[in-house]
Amino acid sequence: MNIQEVREEIIETLRAYTARDEAGCFRIPTVRQRPLLIMGPPGIGKTAVVEQAARICGVGLVSYAMTHHTRQSAVGLPQLVQHKYGEKSCTVTEYTMSEIVASIYDYMEATGFREGILFLDEINCVSETLAPTMLQLLQFKMFGTHRVPEGWIIVAAGNPPEFNHAVRELDMAALDRVRTLEVEADVRIWQSYAVERGIHPAVLSYLEMKPEQFYQVTETRKKKEFVTARGWEDLSAVLKEYERQGLAVGTSFMSEFLSNPEVAADFDTYYRMDRKFQGRYRLPELLDGKLPESEETELMQNLQQEGKDAACMCVHHLLAAVSERMTSYGIHVRQQKRLQEVLSYRDRYFTEHGGGTLREFLEQRKKELRVRKEHGLLKDQEERLEQWVDRQLLDGMDDSLPGKHSMEEEKKAVLAAMNRGTDFLVHAFGTDLELSDWLWGLKHHGDYRLFGFQRPEYDHITEEKDLEKKLRDQLKEMEEQYETCNRI
Repeated sequence: MNIQEVREEIIETLRAYTARDEAGCFRIPTVRQRPLLIMGPPGIGKTAVVEQAARICGVGLVSYAMTHHTRQSAVGLPQLVQHKYGEKSCTVTEYTMSEIVASIYDYMEATGFREGILFLDEINCVSETLAPTMLQLLQFKMFGTHRVPEGWIIVAAGNPPEFNHAVRELDMAALDRVRTLEVEADVRIWQSYAVERGIHPAVLSYLEMKPEQFYQVTETRKKKEFVTARGWEDLSAVLKEYERQGLAVGTSFMSEFLSNPEVAADFDTYYRMDRKFQGRYRLPELLDGKLPESEETELMQNLQQEGKDAACMCVHHLLAAVSERMTSYGIHVRQQKRLQEVLSYRDRYFTEHGGGTLREFLEQRKKELRVRKEHGLLKDQEERLEQWVDRQLLDGMDDSLPGKHSMEEEKKAVLAAMNRGTDFLVHAFGTDLELSDWLWGLKHHGDYRLFGFQRPEYDHITEEKDLEKKLRDQLKEMEEQYETCNRI
C-alpha cells in the first residue's frame, strides 16, 4: 500500500479502538487491539503520516525511537520494597515506572489529551535485552508492570532488513501480535503532498518527467546508493533558500541530498536548464496579466518549439506561482479567523479574572503555547500564526489586519491568475497532459477550496486523471495479489 492508504488505516484503527459501548467500555477489548506495524524503506514518510493521523483525529501523540532505549529505560529500574504475606514480611523486587509509559502520563497531564497514539519508531532495531519485552508490549500494552493508559493505541514502524543491517527480523510470535502494513514509495501520492508543501518546481517537473528517480536503493561493492522522498524535500527547501539569497549551487551540491551519483548528476543538469527557463520566461507576469499580448504569443510559440521538458517546466512554474498566491490568501484567512478566536478568549479571560491587563493575558498565552510546543502540538506554521496574533494584540490591530475589501480583491486576483494560467495552457498545448497536470495540481493544493475555481468545460480532464490513478492502483493491487499467490 502507499503512504496515504497507511494514514487512512491509522485513522480508521484509532476510531475503532477508541469506540466505547453504552457502559463506557471499549467495544474492542485491549487484548484484541493489535498494534499497527508500518514496514517500509527509510525516508518514505512513515513518521509524517502518524503525525497527520493524530492531528486529523484530534488526539495526542507521543513518539519514541526504540534504538535509543535499553531494557532499563523502557521497562524501569528494579527497587526493593517490603510486602507482607499473611504473618510473614518479605523484601521483593518491583520496577519503577517505564520512562515511555511515564512520558504518556506527563503528556496527558500537560495537554489534557486522554486518547492518543504511542508511536515506536525503529522497533525492529531494539537491543537484544529489550526484545522479549516487545512481546509483552505488543499483546498486553505493558512495559514491565506498568500499562499504557486506556485510549492510547500503539503504532510501530520499522525498516526491512535490506535497508538496515542493524534490524532484527521479527519472529512469528511478534508478527502474530501486530497488524502489518507494508508501505511502498508512490511518486503520485507524494506529488499531491508536494504541491501543497510548495516543493521546488524543478523537483516537481523533474519527477513528473522521470518518476522512476523518485525512490531508489541500490548496493554497489563500495557503498549503498539511494534516493528518498526525504532527500527530495530537503533538497527543495535548501534550493529555494539558496535562490532567495542568490547563493551559487556547486556541482556536488545535489549529491549531498541525492546519494546516487547518476540521479544527482542528472538532476543537476535538469536544474540548470530550469534556471535558464526561469530567466527566459516571465511566467509570474503572465499570471498577473502584465505580459503584453505580443510577448505572450511569442512565449507560447517558443514553448511549442522547445518540446516536452519545457512544457513540463512551464506547468510546474505556473503552479508554483499560483500556489504561492493561494497559500498567501489562505494565511490571511487563517489569521483573521485565529485573531477573532483569541479576541473572544481574551474577553472571557478578563471576565473570569475580574479584569486584568493585556500583558498578563499574553503571558498566559505564552505559557500555553510553550506547553503545546514542548509536546509537539505546535507546528512551525501554527507558531508563526500565534506570533502574528500576539503582535496584533500588542500593536492594537491598527493597520496590519487586511480588511474585507482587500481580502476580496486578493481572492479575485488569485482566481484571475488561475483562469489566465488555464487559458494560456489550452492555447499553447491544447487539452492535453499539460492542462491535466495544471488542473490536478490546483485541485490538490490545501487552500483550493477557499476559491471556488470552476472551469466546467475541463472537468472531464481531472476526472479522467483521477480514474487513471484509480485504475493504476487497482492494477498494482492485482499484481501484488498475483505475486502472493505465486509465492504460496
